[in-house]
Amino acid sequence: MINRNIAPAVKEISKINLVKPQKHILSNGVNLYSFRSDNSPVIKLDVIFNAGIEYESEKMQAVFANALLKEAPKGMTPDETSEYFDYYGSFPEGFTGNDSAGLRLYVPKRYLSEVLPVFADLFKNPSLPENEFEILKSKHTESLRNNLKKTKYVAMKGLNSELFGSGHPRGNMAMPEDVESIRLNGIKDFVNKNYQLQNCFMQISGMADDESIELCNRYFGKTADKKSIVKKPGHEIIESSEKFRFFDMDNAVQSSIYVGKNFGKITEDELIDLSILNTVLGGYFGSRLMKNIREDKGYTYGIGSFLSEYNDCTVLKITTDVGINVTQNAIDEIFKEIDTLSKKRIHFSELNLVRNFMLGDMLSSFDGVFQTSAIWEKLISTGKSSSFINKQITRVKNITASELQDLSVRFFQNSGFHTVVAGKI
Repeated sequence: MINRNIAPAVKEISKINLVKPQKHILSNGVNLYSFRSDNSPVIKLDVIFNAGIEYESEKMQAVFANALLKEAPKGMTPDETSEYFDYYGSFPEGFTGNDSAGLRLYVPKRYLSEVLPVFADLFKNPSLPENEFEILKSKHTESLRNNLKKTKYVAMKGLNSELFGSGHPRGNMAMPEDVESIRLNGIKDFVNKNYQLQNCFMQISGMADDESIELCNRYFGKTADKKSIVKKPGHEIIESSEKFRFFDMDNAVQSSIYVGKNFGKITEDELIDLSILNTVLGGYFGSRLMKNIREDKGYTYGIGSFLSEYNDCTVLKITTDVGINVTQNAIDEIFKEIDTLSKKRIHFSELNLVRNFMLGDMLSSFDGVFQTSAIWEKLISTGKSSSFINKQITRVKNITASELQDLSVRFFQNSGFHTVVAGKI
């Protein structure tokens, strides 16, 4: 019997035994990565394409294409398709990122053979129905109108525009009138170009056995077209020379503050080190920004910072919502904490706390086969190997306060930061 009066032993995390997927090559050359677990009789199938927003030639092409793709294959109506998936306890969901986009299917293992033909047909014979296209335009227009009244949305889009330029897909701020200019023929062209099965990679996780792999090959591996290269349109980053932008929002009761800096193209080692420094600044509940601006000053319910990794750069962003009467005070305190990191070394007790948090967080991110497949999806999409994870663990355990201070001096210079406020000052 367990003695509840004795605390369990504390074990140091030395490495994570990352479960590597088994790689299969389908008949048409598509890579399929399988992650097997018999703990749950469910399968998740990810079909991932180079079809994110950076591949669009017109605003919102990628989002509309992805949303319409899952509506129905030719020969079925959207209602029939939805009812078919529901009948077998399965559902497809779409996702659109900067570089990649695609569909995921969640399905009970025993119904995979019934569901997979229809799911595959969404890619091979998409109907892209006009009625649903018009409904989507109407919904998107209304959603944009509502979002443009929200300080958080306006500040987020405003910062992206400052960092990348309004002409870049990451930086353009779509308006309701932009939705009206979208044409179905343009969406069809985007789908035909970017959603060819031979240009994707796939992941199957859960109770995936040999039969599951064979079914994937039968329905996804028989396309006759040869693999082609999908090229991105040339999008130049034009960073604003102005460092502060304000959006005056009528009737705002709070201000949304977004602060960011583009570090440009950095190495893997720099990315790992910056992720540690970011955790100290605002990457967890005990971070400096939280302690100062939330706990000590009471300006906000929450504040955080995070790194966004793109194919050509990495960006640090700090976000919060504050009362309109303390907007400038909050901005001052944000930059005070950024400045302190370069002037004063982190105490060993704080650094030890950050180490423990990051190691525990990484360990929990591999809790389950679906979470593991999500980590691998990011590794594969960004061209990283599994060694990146254990390299990260090693660095978290061994980085010094002096190295973090030097890193802050190199990257956290106030002059390079953009500040965007939506609300009131």
